[in-house]
Amino acid sequence: MRNEENSDTLNGFAVSPGQVTALASVILSPDDFDKMTAGTILVCPTTTPAWTPLFAQVKGLVTDIGGILAHGSIVAREYGIPAVMGTGNVTRQVVSGQEITVDGDRGTVTIGVSSSSANSPPAEQMLPVQSLPTDSGRGRLS
Repeated sequence: MRNEENSDTLNGFAVSPGQVTALASVILSPDDFDKMTAGTILVCPTTTPAWTPLFAQVKGLVTDIGGILAHGSIVAREYGIPAVMGTGNVTRQVVSGQEITVDGDRGTVTIGVSSSSANSPPAEQMLPVQSLPTDSGRGRLS
């Protein structure tokens, strides 16, 4: 999908239904898993099975790459979280801590700040994800 670089609304593929507004956690690789904040929307290039433990902690998913049959789409539906995939450039337009809205029914991501985000987020949103298993290189989680 191609989106304007400075647009506040990004289009992608609607892959898991629902809408959610929350702060973003931009995670570019498994090396950044320790930067994931529980209760946020996971924003990443794509996902693989190594990313699955993060899904239990997120409110939504947005990716640069992927479609309806991609790993992230399937896992998002299993966890019941809204997801938009294949935006092409979400990781270049959103920064961690920025408020975004994911519409998994329409396939849109809206970047913006509402009056509610001027206040500190609830404490549960600011807890880092603890003790995530990592891919030990053997093709399975340890």
